[in-house]
Amino acid sequence: MKGALQVSVGFLIIMVVSALVLIFIMGWLSTLFPTLTRIGEYATAQAEQQMMNKFAEGSEEILATIPYKEKFDPGSEVLFKIGVRKMASVDAFDYFALCVGTMESTVCQTPSGLTPIPIGMSGIEFKFTPITKITERGETERLAAVMTIPRGTTPGIYGFKIYVCAVNTQSGTCTGLSNSYGTFDFIVEVK
Repeated sequence: MKGALQVSVGFLIIMVVSALVLIFIMGWLSTLFPTLTRIGEYATAQAEQQMMNKFAEGSEEILATIPYKEKFDPGSEVLFKIGVRKMASVDAFDYFALCVGTMESTVCQTPSGLTPIPIGMSGIEFKFTPITKITERGETERLAAVMTIPRGTTPGIYGFKIYVCAVNTQSGTCTGLSNSYGTFDFIVEVK
């Protein structure tokens, strides 16, 4: 009986020490690969749920994106989502054109969907689908997007605006604030 008790206590001690070592190793690995951890977060269902919660607040907003502000290392490729929703204010339109520009400018550029485009002086590049079709009021489209921060990017805070314009045809373009139905500020801090 005494021997069995000693074996059980010894086993418990080994299990506790093993768990502590595992936690230490996981923490150490996460400091080695912080960018990889962050990149995965924005394509998750949790990020999409945050976006849908924003739409569910009852406002007439037709644009949302995740994340709003984060820190990234030069050389990062960040996956995120852009949400577009058809509301009463855009009932006459079925196509939504997307583009991105800097905070200071009312001009935006439309990514081709294949080739990333650099925005402003930052050199930071964006890539996402430029046009989406939404026919029913209240319907939401969630589009995957990629932001690439080149290795030589100067550390600092960079501000971008993502625009959505409601248009009549699939060939429509978004030129900025003059015909935009929604903008979203996208702030990036490069470490």
